Amino acid sequence: GTDSIWYGSPQSQIEAFRAFSITPEFQERYGYPALTVDVKSKILGGNAARLYGIDPAMQSCAPSATDRAQLRRELSDRGVDRLHGPTTRAEARATFRHEHPWF
Repeated sequence: GTDSIWYGSPQSQIEAFRAFSITPEFQERYGYPALTVDVKSKILGGNAARLYGIDPAMQSCAPSATDRAQLRRELSDRGVDRLHGPTTRAEARATFRHEHPWF
């Protein structure tokens, strides 16, 4: 998934996918469908938006400062006010080494 923080930003992979195309020859020979702009948009979030009932053109992805503050209060009231996972670069490296011993 593109939400993984271990390997950095996936932006280069997203850009490569947006530029990728299946040649007409491969479409004919192997039966691959064309990767149109519409199909790529569905793969890169459109399908999830449809499943969750979100209209990306109408809804902002950025919560307001008021929304964030309210969420923090609600989480704190439930006792969920601590950070999870490593909080320093050294802790992140140690966690990565532990989870990827072959590296």
